[in-house]
Amino acid sequence: MGMLNAGTGQGQRKLREDMRREMMNILNGTGGGRGIRWAEAIKMLGDQSSIKVDSAKFAEVIKVLENEGSVKVVGGERDKRMIRKMDG
Repeated sequence: MGMLNAGTGQGQRKLREDMRREMMNILNGTGGGRGIRWAEAIKMLGDQSSIKVDSAKFAEVIKVLENEGSVKVVGGERDKRMIRKMDG
């Protein structure tokens, strides 16, 4: 039923949730207040994953985290952006 409503299958939702959880773990481990560069975050996720990290799916996950108020994306364009964990 979820695929009819949201257009994504259970496997895709699980991958997205796993990526979301790992991104928060990375930010917690690196001192998220300082932040991490966009490209570095993708590289770190890819290093610990058995599958290739799709940059479009990564951008979706970051957008969800930003909408939740968990992270803030600041800075320049593309790979120069910084992802910072928000407190609270």
